[in-house]
Amino acid sequence: MFTEVPAGRIAYSRQGSGPVLVLLHPIGVDRTWWSDYVRDWQSSYDVIAIDFRGHGDSSPITAPITLSEHADDVIAVLQQEGVAAAHLIGVSMGGMVAQCVAIKAPERVASLILCATAGAFPEAVRPRILARGDLHRAGSMSEVVADTISRWFHPESARPDLVERCRVRLLADDWYSWSASWAAISQLDNLAQLVNVTVPALVVAGDADASIPVAVSQQIADALAAAKFVSIPGATHFGAFEMRDLFTPIFDEFLASVAR
Repeated sequence: MFTEVPAGRIAYSRQGSGPVLVLLHPIGVDRTWWSDYVRDWQSSYDVIAIDFRGHGDSSPITAPITLSEHADDVIAVLQQEGVAAAHLIGVSMGGMVAQCVAIKAPERVASLILCATAGAFPEAVRPRILARGDLHRAGSMSEVVADTISRWFHPESARPDLVERCRVRLLADDWYSWSASWAAISQLDNLAQLVNVTVPALVVAGDADASIPVAVSQQIADALAAAKFVSIPGATHFGAFEMRDLFTPIFDEFLASVAR
């Protein structure tokens, strides 16, 4: 299904019945990375999985974009689907966008699960994040795949199939869309506004995450009014997918407490 937005269209899928869950993926991949979770959750929840602009089946990004504009796209899907409020689950960039939705449209958010993500970055780090793409040239995704995978997965991953799937997905991505989303991430600065977000929240970090240190995720939980923080030993940046057996019980316990 698609929602039309001023810059194109946003692709999403919806299945199941019950409280509404909205699933927001990391940069560079797409909504299909949630497929195993959707399979398990659709018997208890109404699950909406969204492709961000520039990802999956959504329109490519053709001009600079902000995380707030990615959030506008999510809100547009909720409006089209007639969803008053949903439980938002986001990994990495997905978690950043989920924060923006909660800040911009708090009435649309029933709870938050923010995984392997940040609420802000030190100024010294922002140039390194920006450099992961380049809006000013026609680059090739082959330039960034090896470094990206080394940051996202365990070097001896128990899921080599996921590593290869990620490699294939990244190589198929649009360079400008990738670069524009990294430029948006480099400007992340939500912590001061998160103090006004009062819904229940679960913040999950992995202590083997090479992209987002545990202390950075802890800042989100500290800023939120009603947050539980969990650090999972050995979990990488893509731990929610690579080590789903460890993450699923934590997600399920939280959802059972808030999604009735």
